[in-house]
Amino acid sequence: MDKRILVNMLLGRHQINLLNSGIAKEAELIYRKNTWFFNLVIEIPEIKTNIKSNIILGVDVGENNIAAISTNTIYGGGKLKHRRDKYLALRCRLQSNGSKSAKQLLKKISGREQRFVKHTNHVVSKNIVENAINVNADKLVMENLTHIRANIKAGKRVRSRLHRWSFRQLQYFVEYKATAYGITVQYVDPAYSSQTCSNCHELGSRKKHIFKCKCGFQAHADYNASQNLAWIGSGNILPMASVNKPNVGCGNLATAP
Repeated sequence: MDKRILVNMLLGRHQINLLNSGIAKEAELIYRKNTWFFNLVIEIPEIKTNIKSNIILGVDVGENNIAAISTNTIYGGGKLKHRRDKYLALRCRLQSNGSKSAKQLLKKISGREQRFVKHTNHVVSKNIVENAINVNADKLVMENLTHIRANIKAGKRVRSRLHRWSFRQLQYFVEYKATAYGITVQYVDPAYSSQTCSNCHELGSRKKHIFKCKCGFQAHADYNASQNLAWIGSGNILPMASVNKPNVGCGNLATAP
C-alpha cells in the first residue's frame, strides 16, 4: 500500500498471440484462494472477409441439449442440467436455514454455478463457430428468444430451472466469436420451427427427442428444428408461421442473463 510496484508478466505462447492480435483494454486484479489473478480484456478487431459461400447453419438452443446445429451436431446438456439441479437443491436447503453461515455459503455457491455455466457456454460456443468455419458457412441463424421467460407455463421447480437457463449468454458468446471470423449472425422468429418437418415443411409430431412426419422423415427433434432455422434464414417462411413473418434483423439483442 506504500507505493506502486512493477511486476513482470510471464506469458505463454497463447497469451502472447492474443496480445499481438488485439488492443489491451481494461484489466482487473483479483485475489482468490490465496492466489492473485490478473484478468486483461483484449479487443480483437473483426476479420473482414469477402468470401460468400451462401452456406447457412441453424443453431437451436435448449435445456436438455445445450445446442443443436444443422450439420447434425448436438451438444448434450445432461451434465450441466444435473449440476444446476444440485445447486438448486443446496440453495433451497440453505435458504430455509437462514443462518449467517448459510447466507455466506449461498453467495459462494452462486459464484461457482455462474462460473461453471459460463465456462460451459464458452466451450460450446467455440465448438459451434469452429463447426461453421469447417463447413465454410457465412451465416449462423439462431432463435429470437427475447420473451421466452414471460411465456413459461410449468411448475415451480421447472420455472426456476428455466429462468436460470443461460440461453442468451450462449447466443451472445456464439455471436461475438462468429463475428470475429466474419460470419454473420441472424436472429429469427422460431415459431413452429420445432413442429414443422424440415424435409417437406408440413406439421409433424414430436415426442421427447424424436420428430416424425407423415412423409416418412424422422430425426432428432432439435436437429430438425435447427434445419428449419437455417431454412428461415435463407429467406423462407414456415407454412404455419406465414401470418407472423419472421424477424430476420441482424444485430444484438438484450444483454445476457
